[in-house]
Amino acid sequence: MEKDDFNILIVDDEEYIRKNLKLILEPEGYNTFDARSGEEAIKIFQSNKIDLVLLDLKMEGMSGEETLKQIKDINSETIVVIMTAHATLDSSLEAIKYGAYDYLKKPFSGEDIKRLVFKAYDRWKLSNLITHYNNELKHRYVKRNRELLSIITLSERLRDIDSLNKGAKLVVDTIHDVVGFDKVAFYLVDGNGDPKVLNKSGFDSKESKRLLDIYNSFHINKNNHDHNTFFSLIYFEKDILGALYVEKLDMPIEPEDQTLITLISGEITPFILKFKYNLSANGEEEAPFPIKYEIQKGGSFVVYEKMYNKSFEIFKDLVTHNISGLAVTRTPPDSIKKSYSLEKTPFIWLSKVEGTNTISPLYLNSILTLIKDFISQGKDSVVILEGIEYLASQNSFDIVLKFIQALKDLVLVQNSRLIVPLNRDTFTHKEIILIEKELHVLK
Repeated sequence: MEKDDFNILIVDDEEYIRKNLKLILEPEGYNTFDARSGEEAIKIFQSNKIDLVLLDLKMEGMSGEETLKQIKDINSETIVVIMTAHATLDSSLEAIKYGAYDYLKKPFSGEDIKRLVFKAYDRWKLSNLITHYNNELKHRYVKRNRELLSIITLSERLRDIDSLNKGAKLVVDTIHDVVGFDKVAFYLVDGNGDPKVLNKSGFDSKESKRLLDIYNSFHINKNNHDHNTFFSLIYFEKDILGALYVEKLDMPIEPEDQTLITLISGEITPFILKFKYNLSANGEEEAPFPIKYEIQKGGSFVVYEKMYNKSFEIFKDLVTHNISGLAVTRTPPDSIKKSYSLEKTPFIWLSKVEGTNTISPLYLNSILTLIKDFISQGKDSVVILEGIEYLASQNSFDIVLKFIQALKDLVLVQNSRLIVPLNRDTFTHKEIILIEKELHVLK
Protein backbone atom coordinates (compact mmCIF):
# COMPACT_ATOMS: atom_id res chain seq x y z
CA MET A 1 0.00 0.00 0.00
CA GLU A 2 2.62 2.49 -1.11
CA LYS A 3 1.87 5.80 -2.83
CA ASP A 4 2.48 4.32 -6.28
CA ASP A 5 -0.52 2.02 -5.60
CA PHE A 6 -2.73 5.07 -4.98
CA ASN A 7 -4.33 6.18 -8.26
CA ILE A 8 -5.64 9.73 -8.63
CA LEU A 9 -7.95 10.98 -11.38
CA ILE A 10 -7.80 14.75 -12.04
CA VAL A 11 -10.94 16.08 -13.72
CA ASP A 12 -10.87 19.70 -14.88
CA ASP A 13 -11.64 21.38 -18.19
CA GLU A 14 -8.64 23.71 -17.80
CA GLU A 15 -5.47 22.03 -19.10
CA TYR A 16 -3.02 24.12 -17.08
CA ILE A 17 -4.71 23.07 -13.82
CA ARG A 18 -4.45 19.40 -14.77
CA LYS A 19 -0.77 19.81 -15.71
CA ASN A 20 0.08 21.72 -12.52
CA LEU A 21 -1.64 19.12 -10.34
CA LYS A 22 0.30 16.32 -12.04
CA LEU A 23 3.55 18.27 -11.49
CA ILE A 24 2.71 18.60 -7.80
CA LEU A 25 1.49 15.03 -7.16
CA GLU A 26 3.67 12.77 -9.30
CA PRO A 27 6.97 13.73 -7.57
CA GLU A 28 5.20 12.79 -4.31
CA GLY A 29 4.95 9.22 -5.64
CA TYR A 30 1.29 9.08 -6.68
CA ASN A 31 -0.03 7.69 -9.99
CA THR A 32 -2.22 10.18 -11.84
CA PHE A 33 -4.76 10.13 -14.66
CA ASP A 34 -6.47 13.22 -16.05
CA ALA A 35 -9.68 14.02 -17.90
CA ARG A 36 -10.99 17.26 -19.37
CA SER A 37 -14.69 16.47 -18.98
CA GLY A 38 -17.09 14.45 -16.89
CA GLU A 39 -17.80 12.11 -19.79
CA GLU A 40 -14.08 11.35 -20.28
CA ALA A 41 -13.63 10.93 -16.52
CA ILE A 42 -16.34 8.23 -16.35
CA LYS A 43 -14.69 6.27 -19.18
CA ILE A 44 -11.31 6.38 -17.41
CA PHE A 45 -12.94 5.52 -14.11
CA GLN A 46 -14.67 2.46 -15.54
CA SER A 47 -11.47 1.03 -17.06
CA ASN A 48 -8.99 1.80 -14.26
CA LYS A 49 -8.70 1.38 -10.49
CA ILE A 50 -9.15 4.93 -9.22
CA ASP A 51 -8.79 5.64 -5.49
CA LEU A 52 -9.14 9.44 -5.40
CA VAL A 53 -10.89 11.85 -7.78
CA LEU A 54 -10.04 15.56 -7.79
CA LEU A 55 -13.18 16.90 -9.47
CA ASP A 56 -13.92 20.39 -10.81
CA LEU A 57 -17.46 21.41 -9.91
CA LYS A 58 -18.10 23.70 -12.90
CA MET A 59 -17.42 22.14 -16.31
CA GLU A 60 -18.95 22.24 -19.75
CA GLY A 61 -21.05 19.21 -20.64
CA MET A 62 -21.61 16.86 -17.73
CA SER A 63 -21.51 18.88 -14.52
CA GLY A 64 -19.32 18.09 -11.55
CA GLU A 65 -22.38 17.14 -9.48
CA GLU A 66 -23.57 14.64 -12.10
CA THR A 67 -20.03 13.23 -12.49
CA LEU A 68 -19.84 12.77 -8.73
CA LYS A 69 -23.17 10.91 -8.66
CA GLN A 70 -22.08 8.53 -11.43
CA ILE A 71 -18.72 7.85 -9.77
CA LYS A 72 -20.42 7.01 -6.49
CA ASP A 73 -22.94 4.79 -8.31
CA ILE A 74 -20.05 2.82 -9.81
CA ASN A 75 -17.94 2.65 -6.62
CA SER A 76 -19.21 4.25 -3.45
CA GLU A 77 -15.82 3.75 -1.71
CA THR A 78 -13.93 6.09 -4.05
CA ILE A 79 -12.71 9.26 -2.34
CA VAL A 80 -13.85 12.41 -4.19
CA VAL A 81 -12.55 15.92 -3.49
CA ILE A 82 -14.42 18.81 -5.14
CA MET A 83 -12.39 21.68 -6.64
CA THR A 84 -14.26 24.88 -7.35
CA ALA A 85 -13.73 28.60 -7.71
CA HIS A 86 -17.37 29.07 -6.70
CA ALA A 87 -17.44 27.25 -3.38
CA THR A 88 -20.54 28.19 -1.43
CA LEU A 89 -22.15 26.58 1.57
CA ASP A 90 -25.00 25.27 -0.56
CA SER A 91 -22.80 23.78 -3.32
CA SER A 92 -20.43 22.24 -0.79
CA LEU A 93 -23.24 20.68 1.22
CA GLU A 94 -24.83 19.44 -1.98
CA ALA A 95 -21.56 17.78 -3.03
CA ILE A 96 -21.04 16.23 0.41
CA LYS A 97 -24.63 14.96 0.35
CA TYR A 98 -23.75 12.96 -2.75
CA GLY A 99 -20.61 11.54 -1.17
CA ALA A 100 -17.77 14.05 -1.62
CA TYR A 101 -14.99 13.65 0.96
CA ASP A 102 -13.98 17.33 1.03
CA TYR A 103 -13.75 20.40 -1.16
CA LEU A 104 -10.96 22.80 -2.12
CA LYS A 105 -11.54 26.38 -3.16
CA LYS A 106 -9.58 27.73 -6.13
CA PRO A 107 -7.00 29.15 -6.31
CA PHE A 108 -5.12 26.75 -4.03
CA SER A 109 -1.41 26.37 -3.29
CA GLY A 110 0.75 23.31 -3.91
CA GLU A 111 0.96 22.76 -0.14
CA ASP A 112 -2.84 22.88 0.15
CA ILE A 113 -3.33 20.15 -2.45
CA LYS A 114 -0.46 18.00 -1.11
CA ARG A 115 -1.86 18.21 2.41
CA LEU A 116 -5.39 17.28 1.34
CA VAL A 117 -4.27 14.45 -0.96
CA PHE A 118 -1.97 13.05 1.75
CA LYS A 119 -4.91 13.08 4.15
CA ALA A 120 -7.01 11.19 1.58
CA TYR A 121 -4.11 8.76 0.98
CA ASP A 122 -3.85 8.10 4.72
CA ARG A 123 -7.57 7.43 4.84
CA TRP A 124 -7.28 5.05 1.86
CA LYS A 125 -4.31 3.24 3.42
CA LEU A 126 -6.12 2.89 6.72
CA SER A 127 -9.23 1.60 4.93
CA ASN A 128 -7.19 -1.00 3.05
CA LEU A 129 -5.53 -2.20 6.24
CA ILE A 130 -8.88 -2.56 7.93
CA THR A 131 -10.28 -4.68 5.08
CA HIS A 132 -7.52 -7.23 5.68
CA TYR A 133 -8.69 -7.96 9.19
CA ASN A 134 -10.40 -11.33 9.35
CA ASN A 135 -13.60 -12.12 11.24
CA GLU A 136 -11.69 -13.07 14.40
CA LEU A 137 -10.30 -9.53 14.68
CA LYS A 138 -13.55 -7.63 14.06
CA HIS A 139 -14.26 -7.13 17.76
CA ARG A 140 -10.89 -5.33 18.05
CA TYR A 141 -11.59 -2.89 15.24
CA VAL A 142 -11.91 0.19 17.45
CA LYS A 143 -8.55 -0.44 19.12
CA ARG A 144 -6.74 -1.13 15.83
CA ASN A 145 -8.31 1.92 14.22
CA ARG A 146 -7.03 4.11 17.04
CA GLU A 147 -3.53 2.59 16.71
CA LEU A 148 -3.35 3.15 12.96
CA LEU A 149 -4.56 6.71 13.32
CA SER A 150 -1.87 7.27 15.95
CA ILE A 151 0.80 6.23 13.40
CA ILE A 152 -0.53 8.72 10.86
CA THR A 153 -0.56 11.44 13.51
CA LEU A 154 2.96 10.47 14.61
CA SER A 155 4.32 10.90 11.09
CA GLU A 156 2.78 14.36 10.77
CA ARG A 157 3.99 15.52 14.19
CA LEU A 158 7.57 14.31 13.63
CA ARG A 159 7.90 16.64 10.61
CA ASP A 160 7.57 19.68 12.89
CA ILE A 161 9.89 18.54 15.71
CA ASP A 162 13.34 20.14 15.76
CA SER A 163 14.93 17.96 18.45
CA LEU A 164 16.02 14.33 18.13
CA ASN A 165 15.35 13.69 21.82
CA LYS A 166 11.86 15.22 21.67
CA GLY A 167 11.03 13.13 18.63
CA ALA A 168 12.32 9.95 20.29
CA LYS A 169 10.14 10.62 23.33
CA LEU A 170 7.10 11.16 21.09
CA VAL A 171 7.76 7.83 19.32
CA VAL A 172 8.19 5.89 22.56
CA ASP A 173 5.16 7.51 24.22
CA THR A 174 3.00 6.73 21.17
CA ILE A 175 4.02 3.06 21.17
CA HIS A 176 3.71 2.70 24.94
CA ASP A 177 0.59 4.74 25.67
CA VAL A 178 -1.48 4.59 22.47
CA VAL A 179 -0.50 1.28 20.86
CA GLY A 180 -0.23 -0.38 24.27
CA PHE A 181 3.15 -2.13 24.58
CA ASP A 182 4.41 -2.56 28.13
CA LYS A 183 8.08 -1.92 27.35
CA VAL A 184 9.56 0.16 24.54
CA ALA A 185 13.15 1.07 23.64
CA PHE A 186 14.23 3.35 20.79
CA TYR A 187 17.86 2.86 19.70
CA LEU A 188 19.96 5.20 17.56
CA VAL A 189 22.91 3.64 15.69
CA ASP A 190 25.95 5.73 14.72
CA GLY A 191 28.11 5.43 11.60
CA ASN A 192 30.28 2.78 13.26
CA GLY A 193 27.28 0.57 13.99
CA ASP A 194 27.31 1.30 17.73
CA PRO A 195 23.86 1.65 19.34
CA LYS A 196 22.71 3.94 22.11
CA VAL A 197 19.33 4.13 23.81
CA LEU A 198 17.67 7.34 22.73
CA ASN A 199 14.50 6.85 24.79
CA LYS A 200 12.76 4.07 26.70
CA SER A 201 9.64 3.32 28.72
CA GLY A 202 8.55 0.52 31.08
CA PHE A 203 12.02 -0.71 32.13
CA ASP A 204 13.22 -0.62 35.73
CA SER A 205 16.75 0.53 36.56
CA LYS A 206 18.20 -2.99 36.44
CA GLU A 207 16.60 -3.75 33.08
CA SER A 208 17.74 -0.40 31.65
CA LYS A 209 21.36 -1.45 32.09
CA ARG A 210 20.71 -4.48 29.87
CA LEU A 211 19.19 -2.60 26.92
CA LEU A 212 22.42 -2.66 24.87
CA ASP A 213 22.68 -6.40 25.52
CA ILE A 214 19.13 -6.75 24.20
CA TYR A 215 20.10 -4.92 21.01
CA ASN A 216 23.17 -7.14 20.51
CA SER A 217 21.15 -10.27 21.22
CA PHE A 218 18.62 -9.52 18.53
CA HIS A 219 20.83 -7.82 15.95
CA ILE A 220 24.35 -9.20 16.23
CA ASN A 221 23.50 -12.70 17.40
CA LYS A 222 20.34 -12.89 15.26
CA ASN A 223 18.37 -14.13 18.23
CA ASN A 224 14.81 -15.25 17.37
CA HIS A 225 11.86 -13.35 18.77
CA ASP A 226 9.92 -15.04 21.52
CA HIS A 227 6.16 -14.71 21.84
CA ASN A 228 6.29 -11.52 23.90
CA THR A 229 9.00 -9.47 22.16
CA PHE A 230 9.61 -7.88 18.78
CA PHE A 231 12.68 -6.11 17.36
CA SER A 232 12.53 -3.91 14.24
CA LEU A 233 15.59 -2.34 12.59
CA ILE A 234 15.31 1.10 10.99
CA TYR A 235 17.11 1.16 7.63
CA PHE A 236 18.23 3.77 5.12
CA GLU A 237 19.36 1.85 2.04
CA LYS A 238 21.82 -0.67 3.53
CA ASP A 239 22.66 1.42 6.59
CA ILE A 240 21.08 0.76 9.99
CA LEU A 241 19.92 4.05 11.51
CA GLY A 242 18.31 2.65 14.64
CA ALA A 243 15.89 0.08 16.00
CA LEU A 244 12.70 -0.36 18.02
CA TYR A 245 12.32 -3.03 20.69
CA VAL A 246 8.94 -3.79 22.28
CA GLU A 247 7.56 -6.22 24.85
CA LYS A 248 4.13 -7.31 26.03
CA LEU A 249 4.03 -8.89 29.48
CA ASP A 250 0.69 -10.70 29.66
CA MET A 251 -0.08 -11.58 26.04
CA PRO A 252 1.78 -12.63 22.91
CA ILE A 253 2.77 -10.16 20.22
CA GLU A 254 0.62 -10.90 17.18
CA PRO A 255 1.41 -10.38 13.47
CA GLU A 256 -0.67 -7.19 13.50
CA ASP A 257 1.49 -5.85 16.36
CA GLN A 258 4.62 -6.57 14.33
CA THR A 259 3.10 -4.80 11.32
CA LEU A 260 2.38 -1.72 13.43
CA ILE A 261 5.95 -1.53 14.76
CA THR A 262 7.36 -2.07 11.25
CA LEU A 263 5.15 0.76 9.94
CA ILE A 264 6.34 3.04 12.73
CA SER A 265 9.97 2.15 11.91
CA GLY A 266 9.37 3.31 8.35
CA GLU A 267 7.80 6.57 9.52
CA ILE A 268 10.81 7.26 11.76
CA THR A 269 13.38 7.00 8.93
CA PRO A 270 12.92 10.53 7.45
CA PHE A 271 12.99 11.99 10.95
CA ILE A 272 16.36 10.40 11.81
CA LEU A 273 17.82 11.35 8.42
CA LYS A 274 17.00 15.01 9.05
CA PHE A 275 19.40 14.94 12.01
CA LYS A 276 21.91 12.45 10.59
CA TYR A 277 22.62 14.79 7.67
CA ASN A 278 21.85 17.98 9.64
CA LEU A 279 19.51 19.19 6.89
CA SER A 280 18.12 22.19 8.74
CA ALA A 281 17.52 25.13 6.42
CA ASN A 282 19.89 27.63 8.05
CA GLY A 283 21.29 30.49 5.98
CA GLU A 284 24.81 31.89 6.27
CA GLU A 285 25.60 35.30 7.74
CA GLU A 286 24.15 37.96 5.46
CA ALA A 287 26.76 39.68 3.29
CA PRO A 288 27.18 43.46 3.69
CA PHE A 289 26.77 44.05 -0.07
CA PRO A 290 23.83 43.59 -2.48
CA ILE A 291 23.21 40.23 -4.12
CA LYS A 292 25.24 39.84 -7.32
CA TYR A 293 23.66 36.81 -8.96
CA GLU A 294 19.88 36.74 -9.33
CA ILE A 295 18.76 33.16 -10.00
CA GLN A 296 15.15 32.54 -10.94
CA LYS A 297 13.07 30.55 -8.47
CA GLY A 298 11.98 27.17 -9.79
CA GLY A 299 14.89 27.15 -12.26
CA SER A 300 17.55 24.49 -12.82
CA PHE A 301 20.86 25.61 -14.32
CA VAL A 302 24.09 24.06 -15.57
CA VAL A 303 27.39 25.96 -15.33
CA TYR A 304 30.15 24.69 -17.61
CA GLU A 305 33.56 24.91 -15.97
CA LYS A 306 36.45 22.64 -14.99
CA MET A 307 37.27 23.91 -11.50
CA TYR A 308 33.71 24.81 -10.36
CA ASN A 309 34.80 28.14 -8.89
CA LYS A 310 32.06 30.17 -10.57
CA SER A 311 29.32 27.81 -9.43
CA PHE A 312 30.32 28.04 -5.79
CA GLU A 313 30.67 31.83 -6.05
CA ILE A 314 27.05 31.98 -7.23
CA PHE A 315 25.97 29.54 -4.53
CA LYS A 316 27.76 31.51 -1.79
CA ASP A 317 26.27 34.77 -3.06
CA LEU A 318 22.77 33.33 -2.70
CA VAL A 319 23.24 31.72 0.73
CA THR A 320 24.71 34.92 2.13
CA HIS A 321 21.57 36.82 1.09
CA ASN A 322 18.92 35.13 3.19
CA ILE A 323 18.58 32.00 1.03
CA SER A 324 19.09 28.57 2.61
CA GLY A 325 21.51 26.34 0.73
CA LEU A 326 22.26 22.63 0.47
CA ALA A 327 25.50 21.42 -1.15
CA VAL A 328 25.69 17.90 -2.58
CA THR A 329 29.30 17.43 -3.66
CA ARG A 330 31.90 14.96 -4.83
CA THR A 331 34.59 17.25 -3.40
CA PRO A 332 35.12 16.65 0.34
CA PRO A 333 32.95 19.19 2.19
CA ASP A 334 35.68 20.41 4.56
CA SER A 335 37.74 21.84 1.71
CA ILE A 336 34.72 23.64 0.21
CA LYS A 337 33.63 25.00 3.59
CA LYS A 338 37.12 26.36 4.14
CA SER A 339 37.50 27.83 0.65
CA TYR A 340 34.14 29.60 0.62
CA SER A 341 33.55 30.18 4.36
CA LEU A 342 30.33 28.17 4.39
CA GLU A 343 29.91 27.51 8.10
CA LYS A 344 26.16 26.88 8.42
CA THR A 345 25.40 25.28 5.07
CA PRO A 346 24.59 21.55 5.24
CA PHE A 347 26.65 19.26 2.96
CA ILE A 348 26.12 15.77 1.59
CA TRP A 349 29.28 14.08 0.34
CA LEU A 350 28.99 11.68 -2.60
CA SER A 351 31.34 8.90 -1.59
CA LYS A 352 31.52 5.14 -1.20
CA VAL A 353 33.65 5.62 1.92
CA GLU A 354 31.40 5.63 4.98
CA GLY A 355 31.67 8.73 7.09
CA THR A 356 29.86 11.82 8.33
CA ASN A 357 27.19 12.99 5.88
CA THR A 358 28.33 10.59 3.15
CA ILE A 359 26.03 8.79 0.74
CA SER A 360 26.88 6.29 -1.96
CA PRO A 361 26.60 7.57 -5.56
CA LEU A 362 24.57 4.43 -6.28
CA TYR A 363 21.68 5.62 -4.08
CA LEU A 364 20.17 8.16 -6.48
CA ASN A 365 16.62 7.80 -5.13
CA SER A 366 17.87 8.41 -1.61
CA ILE A 367 19.87 11.46 -2.73
CA LEU A 368 16.65 12.78 -4.27
CA THR A 369 14.79 12.10 -1.01
CA LEU A 370 17.34 14.03 1.04
CA ILE A 371 17.18 17.00 -1.33
CA LYS A 372 13.39 16.88 -1.22
CA ASP A 373 13.41 16.85 2.60
CA PHE A 374 15.59 19.95 2.58
CA ILE A 375 13.73 22.10 0.05
CA SER A 376 10.33 21.04 1.42
CA GLN A 377 10.98 22.94 4.66
CA GLY A 378 9.24 25.97 3.17
CA LYS A 379 12.16 28.40 3.15
CA ASP A 380 13.67 30.14 0.12
CA SER A 381 16.38 27.70 -0.97
CA VAL A 382 19.08 26.74 -3.45
CA VAL A 383 20.81 23.40 -4.07
CA ILE A 384 24.20 22.95 -5.71
CA LEU A 385 24.91 19.48 -7.12
CA GLU A 386 28.61 19.03 -7.90
CA GLY A 387 29.49 15.53 -9.03
CA ILE A 388 27.27 14.64 -11.99
CA GLU A 389 30.37 13.23 -13.71
CA TYR A 390 30.95 10.93 -10.72
CA LEU A 391 27.32 9.83 -10.62
CA ALA A 392 27.42 8.98 -14.33
CA SER A 393 30.62 6.96 -13.89
CA GLN A 394 29.05 4.91 -11.08
CA ASN A 395 25.64 4.38 -12.70
CA SER A 396 24.91 5.09 -16.37
CA PHE A 397 24.21 8.28 -18.24
CA ASP A 398 20.57 7.31 -18.90
CA ILE A 399 19.94 6.67 -15.20
CA VAL A 400 21.60 9.95 -14.19
CA LEU A 401 19.59 11.83 -16.83
CA LYS A 402 16.36 10.49 -15.29
CA PHE A 403 17.67 11.57 -11.89
CA ILE A 404 18.27 15.10 -13.26
CA GLN A 405 14.76 15.16 -14.73
CA ALA A 406 13.20 14.16 -11.40
CA LEU A 407 15.32 16.71 -9.54
CA LYS A 408 14.37 19.45 -12.01
CA ASP A 409 10.65 18.71 -11.51
CA LEU A 410 11.09 18.73 -7.73
CA VAL A 411 12.86 22.10 -7.81
CA LEU A 412 10.12 23.53 -10.03
CA VAL A 413 7.26 22.34 -7.83
CA GLN A 414 8.96 23.46 -4.60
CA ASN A 415 9.99 26.82 -6.12
CA SER A 416 13.63 26.26 -5.22
CA ARG A 417 16.79 26.64 -7.36
CA LEU A 418 19.32 24.15 -8.70
CA ILE A 419 22.91 24.83 -9.79
CA VAL A 420 24.83 22.02 -11.53
CA PRO A 421 28.54 22.68 -12.24
CA LEU A 422 29.74 20.47 -15.08
CA ASN A 423 32.93 19.72 -16.98
CA ARG A 424 31.49 19.29 -20.48
CA ASP A 425 34.65 17.52 -21.68
CA THR A 426 33.61 14.44 -19.70
CA PHE A 427 30.44 13.95 -21.76
CA THR A 428 29.74 13.31 -25.43
CA HIS A 429 28.14 15.92 -27.67
CA LYS A 430 24.89 13.93 -27.69
CA GLU A 431 24.88 13.71 -23.88
CA ILE A 432 25.44 17.47 -23.58
CA ILE A 433 22.44 18.09 -25.84
CA LEU A 434 20.27 15.87 -23.62
CA ILE A 435 21.48 17.64 -20.47
CA GLU A 436 20.70 21.04 -21.97
CA LYS A 437 17.15 19.89 -22.70
CA GLU A 438 16.70 19.64 -18.92
CA LEU A 439 18.96 22.40 -17.55
CA HIS A 440 19.31 26.03 -18.63
CA VAL A 441 22.89 27.08 -19.40
CA LEU A 442 24.00 29.75 -16.94
CA LYS A 443 26.68 31.92 -18.50
